[in-house]
Amino acid sequence: MKFRLDPFPQVSANLLSSLLNARILVFSIVVAKIMLDRLYKYAVIVNPLGYDADGEAMLDILEYQNPATSNEVFYALNSYGPKGRQAYLTYLFYDVVFVIARSAPVIVVCTWAYKKAPAAVRPGAWLPLLNMFTDLFESFMIFGLIKAFPHRNKTAELITAYVIRFKWFTFQITLGIMFVSLMVGIYYGFHSLLADSVVMEEERQKKVKAREQVQEVLNRSAARRAASGDSSRSEAVKKDR
Repeated sequence: MKFRLDPFPQVSANLLSSLLNARILVFSIVVAKIMLDRLYKYAVIVNPLGYDADGEAMLDILEYQNPATSNEVFYALNSYGPKGRQAYLTYLFYDVVFVIARSAPVIVVCTWAYKKAPAAVRPGAWLPLLNMFTDLFESFMIFGLIKAFPHRNKTAELITAYVIRFKWFTFQITLGIMFVSLMVGIYYGFHSLLADSVVMEEERQKKVKAREQVQEVLNRSAARRAASGDSSRSEAVKKDR
């Protein structure tokens, strides 16, 4: 069995073929931008006291606190108050739409650049997909904890803390893949342009050679006609004499 970075190459190929469309990409980017603005707005409502030393609002919500224990998760949700937790539920709705929307261009960037690369080194779409599903599961867990608040489920709280950490881990790997993919895209794009220029130069040389051969045939034909005409005129002159 050959080694592959992408264990699901067919899934990656199908996603690339379906998402590699200008309308889909533009639509997903626009939706992601709109959702990002809504996320910032509701993050400020979730924790109205979350301001830095310069008075700028911070996104001081649970997933950005990177909790490590169940108590940290519970205390964070408790600190938001009833209004903050209600705003958090709306925040989670926009977060789900944002995660799905931004995954489309991310998957394209992580797969399109490797179309001409060897199959074994193509990272594919499975890591961006894993990050997307982890993020969605995180939103589901936080939604359940807020709806059950103030009743506690320490197991669910601890799972939420682990999911948040795993989400950031897969997100950092996805960002790394995107950066490498851009470099790979530039590399293969340059070599494609170079190869195309070589092919175009070869075709140009062939066309020039073909035109020269045609011109040579025409010149020979004209020379034969001229020689034939001179010969005919010489014979006519002889007859006249």
